[in-house]
Amino acid sequence: MFSIDGLVSGLDTTSIIEGLVSLQKSQVDRLNVKKSEILTEQAAFQGVEARLLSLKSSMSRLNRSTGSVFDQTTASSSDESILTVTSESKAIPGSYNVRVNSLARAHQIGSQGFSDPSTTISTGTISFQVGDRSATEITIDTSNNTVDGLVNAINTQSDDVSASIVYDQGNSAHRILLTSKYTGEANEINVTNNLITPTGSEVLPDFSGAAIQDATNAQLQLGSGAGAIVAEYDSNVIDGLIDNVTLNLESADASKDINLKVTRDTESAKIAIEGFVENYNSMIQYIDDQTAFNTSTNTASPLLGNRTVSTLKTTLSSMVTESVPGLSSSVNRFSQLGIDIDNGGKLIINSSELESALQGNTDGIEPTDIQRVFGMSGVSDNSGVSFLLGSTRTQASTSSYQVDILQSAERGSVTATSVLDASLVIDSSNNQIQLSIDSLETDTITLASGTYTQEELASHLQSRINGIDTRDFDDVDVSLESGFLEITSQRYGRSSEISAISGTASSILGFDGTETGVGQDVAGSFIVDGVVETATGTGRVLIGDSDNDNTADLQVRVTLTSGQVSGGVEANLNVSRGISSSLDKYFGELLDTSVGTIKTAEDNFTLRIESLDASIARVNSISESKTEDLIAQFTALERVLSDLQGTSSFLTSQLASL
Repeated sequence: MFSIDGLVSGLDTTSIIEGLVSLQKSQVDRLNVKKSEILTEQAAFQGVEARLLSLKSSMSRLNRSTGSVFDQTTASSSDESILTVTSESKAIPGSYNVRVNSLARAHQIGSQGFSDPSTTISTGTISFQVGDRSATEITIDTSNNTVDGLVNAINTQSDDVSASIVYDQGNSAHRILLTSKYTGEANEINVTNNLITPTGSEVLPDFSGAAIQDATNAQLQLGSGAGAIVAEYDSNVIDGLIDNVTLNLESADASKDINLKVTRDTESAKIAIEGFVENYNSMIQYIDDQTAFNTSTNTASPLLGNRTVSTLKTTLSSMVTESVPGLSSSVNRFSQLGIDIDNGGKLIINSSELESALQGNTDGIEPTDIQRVFGMSGVSDNSGVSFLLGSTRTQASTSSYQVDILQSAERGSVTATSVLDASLVIDSSNNQIQLSIDSLETDTITLASGTYTQEELASHLQSRINGIDTRDFDDVDVSLESGFLEITSQRYGRSSEISAISGTASSILGFDGTETGVGQDVAGSFIVDGVVETATGTGRVLIGDSDNDNTADLQVRVTLTSGQVSGGVEANLNVSRGISSSLDKYFGELLDTSVGTIKTAEDNFTLRIESLDASIARVNSISESKTEDLIAQFTALERVLSDLQGTSSFLTSQLASL
């Protein structure tokens, strides 16, 4: 502040002015204290919001209808030096005895011996083919016509064969070793040698000798009795022996039984439940701390009296103790699973009771029951219509939702125009085909030369299409229908399509290039208390439209065939929302970024702070204006006094001269 203290009058004008505007200053101080209190309250409230988000996140695995922690399994092997095992969620718990009689091995063949890797070889072309895969033709010219050059060309150009140079000590010679990149008897290496016969010092590589390692299948035996199952596979990774169980073969011992066990993975579910309880209790404790009153210091915590927070705690306590509507009274609340609530409103876990329930050792409680207590679930009276999932907008059913199916989902399929010959010869003139599968065009597919029956050719074509490594479309089924070749996508719905068949093999396969087949999506609706709620089909999944009152986002899988669809109500579906699912829905409403309670409260904090800022600015403005006025007045006073002093001095000097 500009100071004019004592210029003429000798007055402490700065203190006088500050005293005169002190009222406004004290008012600003009070407003700043109030603002600080609101900011503290806001920070505490944001702590509630943060814990809400953590709690919501910890419930996500408990809420899943598919891929739930309650569906997980684990598998073990009694001897992991022979095989290891993994299981998927759909695997059925059980115990199996397996013997690994032999491993699948890759075919290895070698060339004759060479004195040196730099030995010059003949030029021309040489082709390498593994099983019924497409052959790779390699050109040898003056740029690569050495043993080293051939090996490098194979490794650069072939996706199916690897080559290396090995030293045959017994014969003191270097040899080219070819190894198939695929195991199994069907994946032998075939070499077509079109290199020029040497006329000089060049050497013609020869791979016609005995195999260095035979191509073999893995052989396994399931069980040991008279009805034991013996199966062979072309890989050491076995997916087909036990449903949803993968075996990884490490070694073979035909005399040793390996015990495989598939059990429920209760640990994953227990960890998820413990995480939920921990976050829930953290939320309750935080609310208690922020709404407490300290009688010793006579001070209140920031959120004492906050209605939103007190309502939140009350609602949470009610939701975790209530029963789940629509479930059997024998398993419909946390307390039946060993999860209780203490006097302070926190959840406590009886570990032994929870573990027993998760392992299926508690009478009357199955793992699926536990899942329903937590998440959203649905039970259908038709196995061809099954509940998949819902969202926070999906309502639990008070009475059964009727599922009205108008049409089943179908796969895209084409049937050849002409009947296949009983015996078909495939050679270089008619061995290529290209088609579009699921709206994606395949690479050119080369069929292996040979003579085929109808069944053999159908099987070979299916193997070649599904064997394409770089594909984004689903597998296809190739079958025969009264001698006509039929190609069907394994995908369901409008995105399933087979078309645009072309290439030199199309004619012998019976196709004229005009064939097109497109699948269809499931079609239907939901009926709730006699009111139709619309739905949209995607493949085999029927999804309730987002604006439905009850079935918004409800998804059901319909596996019924066209012959099983009557064109009416096919199933009655009871949908229940478990405790964590209900909490998730409640949290979604609280945290809605447009109209949620949390958003409203945050907006209220912002408005209060903005109002205080405006009041502070207004009082400061008044204070500044008043200060400026007072400075102007005291400045004028000093000027008047100065003038009077000057006049007085003048008069004094004049009187003195008389």
